Amino acid sequence: MIPRTFIDDLLNRVDIVDVISKSVTLKKSGSNLQGLCPFHQEKSPSFSVSETKQFYHCFGCGAHGSAINFLMEYAGLSFVDAIEDLASTIGLSVPKEAPSAVGMAIQEQAVALTELLQKATNWYQESLKKNQRAIQYLKNRGLSGDIAKRYGIGYANDDWQNLEKVFGSYGQDTIAKSLVEAGLIIQGESEGRTIAKRYDRFRDRIMFPIRNLKGQVIGFGGRIIDHGEPKYLNSPETALFKKGQTLYGLFEARKSIREMSYVLVCEGYMDVVALAQLGFPNAVATLGTASTESHVQLLLRHSDKVVFSFDGDAAGVRAAKRAFEASIALLSDEKEIRFLFLPKEHDPDSFVREMGGEVFSQAISQAKPLSVFFIDIIGEGLDWNTAEGRAQAQNEAKVYFKKMPPIALRTQILRELAKRLGITQLELEQFYGIASVEVNHFAGRSASVPGVSGLETLKKLPKRDWQKNADLRAMENLAKQKPVAPTDIGIQLMRVLIQYPLLGKRLSPTQCQALLKIALARNLQTQAVMQDLLELCKQEPEDGKFASFQNVLATSVHAKAYDVLLKKVFETEFSLEEATLHLNGALKKVEVEILKQEMLEITEKINKNIQTNEDLNRYRAVVTKLKNNG
Repeated sequence: MIPRTFIDDLLNRVDIVDVISKSVTLKKSGSNLQGLCPFHQEKSPSFSVSETKQFYHCFGCGAHGSAINFLMEYAGLSFVDAIEDLASTIGLSVPKEAPSAVGMAIQEQAVALTELLQKATNWYQESLKKNQRAIQYLKNRGLSGDIAKRYGIGYANDDWQNLEKVFGSYGQDTIAKSLVEAGLIIQGESEGRTIAKRYDRFRDRIMFPIRNLKGQVIGFGGRIIDHGEPKYLNSPETALFKKGQTLYGLFEARKSIREMSYVLVCEGYMDVVALAQLGFPNAVATLGTASTESHVQLLLRHSDKVVFSFDGDAAGVRAAKRAFEASIALLSDEKEIRFLFLPKEHDPDSFVREMGGEVFSQAISQAKPLSVFFIDIIGEGLDWNTAEGRAQAQNEAKVYFKKMPPIALRTQILRELAKRLGITQLELEQFYGIASVEVNHFAGRSASVPGVSGLETLKKLPKRDWQKNADLRAMENLAKQKPVAPTDIGIQLMRVLIQYPLLGKRLSPTQCQALLKIALARNLQTQAVMQDLLELCKQEPEDGKFASFQNVLATSVHAKAYDVLLKKVFETEFSLEEATLHLNGALKKVEVEILKQEMLEITEKINKNIQTNEDLNRYRAVVTKLKNNG
């Protein structure tokens, strides 16, 4: 764990302009700098970098963050690696909590395995240069020397102890142990006094190094040249290599993915390198395993659009279904997932060679949206013309809707499915126990039940998650309710606190309650965000900076709401003096409203002749305070 104080100090010492300008051409525009966004294609600059805030924001795609975030997203570095990279530029060493003995052992093993695998990679590459048969095989597949070099392709000789030439005798236990841990050799079973056989895992195979996002080799995929089984052979899982968390070719494809604005997911190593050769360098592949949620998370981190490309046969459809199931819980209205099915006789490589890149690009653009594939999956093998078939489809979809987050896309799919089933959307929502009416962050719609005040609404709604558990009637009323004018003051105040968290830290409990009342005047969701923001402000150090505070906000459950507000902060910035005036003015306004309400309550008592001496004294005090407040 890296101390938070070090991260804050690092962001204070590093100039984000220097970091970003190495990759993006920036020009002065008002108080900020602008350039073409590196995360999506654009002709007009919408990428803004604030030197004062040490923060970047794209008004086109919404990308934003500190210098750390930029390295993570642009260079594909992990959080720790990004910090280490920044620290090295200014000669700082990253302090870390002393790892346990077990942690030290794991770290040392990882370093040793990385070095060993790189050494094996170098040997395989040299072996390829000397084997004309392997070279000819790659040429026949249309691969150039440049592509082979880019992906580090090599060749494992047809030899049972090939790697002894590199690492030494397999008879030495220490050598054999390391090679077994790396997945490079196999150790057979010992029988009595007979020494167990140790031999190469990969023999007479084209070798594809599998790299992590830092470019380090963590495993191999080997393709047999002639006929034989298995056609592809992968490294076993090791301390470095987890098939369900790794995508082949992602390291090589990162830049192209950004430039082409989508990532193409294929089934095999050869598909990836062949597509790179044919003009599609944005392709990656799973490693002989079904797509997992970790795969999808990794894909969506690198692109807003993912296209899964599978063969059109039964196996391809099964693979697509597994990819769909891995994606369903990770859906977002800002992301797009599609499925491309090729003719049964083709894989991506053969399709492009026969039909050409232009036809393949067109096929990608027409790939089936996830929403359409959703209907295909639940209706597979069913007769939609019968009540039984429709009932089964309705039931099949239940598990997917339960996993799907409450986003606009879910509402649209519900609507389409309801049409196919011949029932209303409301009936379908009742059956699944979900509600399609979601409270959009800062959408301007009141979340209160009609005719009921904000505080009363809080009392009437269930104490559990109100969005998920509100009764159907309340949700119907909410859906019918006409949008009301937003209470901008609540949003404005949150912008103030996002820009200057120190102001929130210094608020008293009474003042915090006042801000929550302001937020509630807009809707319940705004109040929830305001409460979270106030709590995060209280946790900030006295010298908390804008950039470091944004990293804290990004971890919140309300991160999407903060993204919306952050855009507004960039559009109109407040000075500290302006922010303080806004905050004090709002607090004063709330105080006045409370005093007026109290005065009305006492007046009502006086009219009914039930006032007490205490009420009269309080009335005079309220009148005085109101006069003083203007």
